[in-house]
Amino acid sequence: MTNTAKNVLVPADDNTFRICFLYVGQGDATLLSIPSTEGRKWMLIDCNVDKKAEGIDLVPLLKDLLDDGLDAFVNTHPHKDHLCGLDCISEEIDIREVWHSGFEPKGDHVGTYEKLIDLIEKVGEENTTVLRGTRSEAEIGYVKYDILSPAEHVSNDIMSGTDDEVNKRIHEHCAVIRFKYGTNEKQVLITGDADWVAWKEHITEYHKERLPSTILSAVHHGSRTFFMEKEDDEPYLTHLDKMNSTYLVVSAPRQSESKHEHPHTVAMNLYKNYFEESNIFHLGENRECVIVDIQEDGAYSIKTDKELAKTYGFKEEKSTSNQNAPTTPYTKTQLDRKPMGGQ
Repeated sequence: MTNTAKNVLVPADDNTFRICFLYVGQGDATLLSIPSTEGRKWMLIDCNVDKKAEGIDLVPLLKDLLDDGLDAFVNTHPHKDHLCGLDCISEEIDIREVWHSGFEPKGDHVGTYEKLIDLIEKVGEENTTVLRGTRSEAEIGYVKYDILSPAEHVSNDIMSGTDDEVNKRIHEHCAVIRFKYGTNEKQVLITGDADWVAWKEHITEYHKERLPSTILSAVHHGSRTFFMEKEDDEPYLTHLDKMNSTYLVVSAPRQSESKHEHPHTVAMNLYKNYFEESNIFHLGENRECVIVDIQEDGAYSIKTDKELAKTYGFKEEKSTSNQNAPTTPYTKTQLDRKPMGGQ
């Protein structure tokens, strides 16, 4: 039987750093395949279950892919669309480490967070990392990374508030991580749902040397909160100026399927001032994943894949409003593979 996960996700070259932005509907899930002296390491950043938007079921995908479990699960922040299905994954897949933002939701918002705590207790404190922004570079395998958020002082300030204040500031307390690889270095910036306040007040100025990134994951599923709170507010744009990114990946279903209307039109219009439209990948639009390969010398390529969603996506769960939405057949296009050389 064909193993689609291994065929699509395991790089042919042992020294390739592969990043796959998985389509999981209204949520995030990014899978990293990291070269190291001990063979390939596997890291999953966030997870979600979205049957109505035909998102990928991560459990069978990971079971097909992994012979020895996940080296690490990373949670950018404990909202449902970044943690949903974690308990099912941890029941079926061995997870050796947990990295998380340290945010502790209050009141009625603790339910999903408890699944993360269960996993932390399972792996043990010695295998758990609370992420804190720092100017110090770190490594996993041959890949280097920078943790840009949340800063220790920001965490202390937020977590000392009332329950309502704490919950409202969760996106100000989101983990942001930049991964780097290659002698002619290329970077991938994972942003979670970090809002414009986090970028303006805590990240952009302090980490401006660490913001340039070849590939940017759009904040909060293409939400306007990366730029502004309300649609008619003046947008904050300094962070994008500093990032100087070439490619944008938006992890969201079609706007008509999103209960939050992600990606927001005002946000996408702002992104289009910084990215060529052909360099913007909206995962839900065509039910596809985006795979980035970075080689030892920094040469890189980006391609789309529909086979993972086709094989592992939930079926027959569309909402009534989307029953007649057009579907896109699997066809190869120029966007399916974009070699970038050593730029």
